Amino acid sequence: MSKKKYGVLVGDTLELIDRAILPYVDVLPLTVGEYLLKYILNPSDALHLAVMDNFKIQAIATEDKDFDRTHAKRI
Repeated sequence: MSKKKYGVLVGDTLELIDRAILPYVDVLPLTVGEYLLKYILNPSDALHLAVMDNFKIQAIATEDKDFDRTHAKRI
């Protein structure tokens, strides 16, 4: 998405994630079956919401307005 939307190379995006994000966040594991079919979401959004539910996370920082149709708080 960063290349398509902002023209940023994938390698630059991955380097930024490794350097500036991963040291400060916990990456939650995904397991089979965490697909949420209750909401009309694309597969990646459904996965995010399923993980949020599994770990009792109530809010997501995103510009994606599709989350407004869910029980998650979008910030």
